[in-house]
Amino acid sequence: MKCEPTIMKLKDLCIGGKGKYGIPASAVPYSENLYTYLRITDITDDGRINKSGLVSVDDEKAGEYVLQPNDIVFARTGGSTGRNYFYDGTDGELVYAGFLIKFSIDPNCVNPKYVKYYCQSKPYRDWVNSFNTGSTRGNINAQTYANMELPVPCRKQQDLLVDTLSALDEKIELNNKINENLQQQAQAIYQEWFGNINMEKEQGTLADICTYSKDRVSVSELDISTYFSTENMLPGKTGAAEASSLPTTAQTTACRVGDTLISNIRPYFKKIVYCHEECGCSTDVLCFVPAYPKYSAYLYSTLYSDRFFDFMVAGSKGTKMPRGDKQQIMTYPVALPTDTELGRFNSVAVPILTQIQNNRNENKRFSVLRDTLLPKIMNGEIDVDGI
Repeated sequence: MKCEPTIMKLKDLCIGGKGKYGIPASAVPYSENLYTYLRITDITDDGRINKSGLVSVDDEKAGEYVLQPNDIVFARTGGSTGRNYFYDGTDGELVYAGFLIKFSIDPNCVNPKYVKYYCQSKPYRDWVNSFNTGSTRGNINAQTYANMELPVPCRKQQDLLVDTLSALDEKIELNNKINENLQQQAQAIYQEWFGNINMEKEQGTLADICTYSKDRVSVSELDISTYFSTENMLPGKTGAAEASSLPTTAQTTACRVGDTLISNIRPYFKKIVYCHEECGCSTDVLCFVPAYPKYSAYLYSTLYSDRFFDFMVAGSKGTKMPRGDKQQIMTYPVALPTDTELGRFNSVAVPILTQIQNNRNENKRFSVLRDTLLPKIMNGEIDVDGI
């Protein structure tokens, strides 16, 4: 028998029936002796935490805002409105910030992770987008979130959805951990061989191994997976998500296979992407073109290093919205490897970059499968009794 979903409001599925705003406190540098502070900027579009730039909170009331298992928090303002994170206890103790709203899902009313997955679905994103005014993302307060309607199937159908999608999420998370390890290996090799520019190696500057892209590409030749801006590039050197939209201009900066992209706004966020295909980027993104193809992996590893980002931040201009100085960036000191050294490095680094991209492509396929299965299980199109 097909399990027809019942339309319910979020508040009907929560303990207390309403949301709670986060603590209005300032962030402080991360400390193991303080609570980790969860902010809007720490949550990715797919509901995960980017742990590369975590901070802490030092406030006497912080203990009142510690997340508990089955809590879900929503971003309420700005370009991140609608972004959400479900807490299952695996990310350690977290205190949620003031621009987040918390709802505690009642496991007696619904499988809590069903709510998590619904809030990653297209119907949910469409609901969030309904509050937009033109290109401006609308704000959503606690009362509006509480009154959000969502289809809730029978418990068996909920459990099927959660079990199925959790398995896909586990594979995605495994690939992410593998990629993180691969990046660390590549960077460790780079630092060991080329990181100390005071060694007896020929020295130069970044300008000796690359230039900025001056080529243009028609926006009509791009799509949301081949366009990069500071909005869809992810902090902490974790790649990029699909763009939410394409620019309205006819052309934008063209990028080729082997180029490296870095967001030039707030460079301390460390947003970097290696181009595995032809693509395009906004004017707020710097496209570094290797002087020769053989420098591609070496260039990426050079720009990936924390020392480079520290150099870029030190030379940036502006306070509220600092930007890297393009001329200063090109004076960054680098070792100039011989062809033999470069060939040896490429024999290790290029396969690593290829494997990282293969894992990311696999994650995209898992994400598409997850998004395809979600409505089918949610609406009973895939019936638990038939499995």
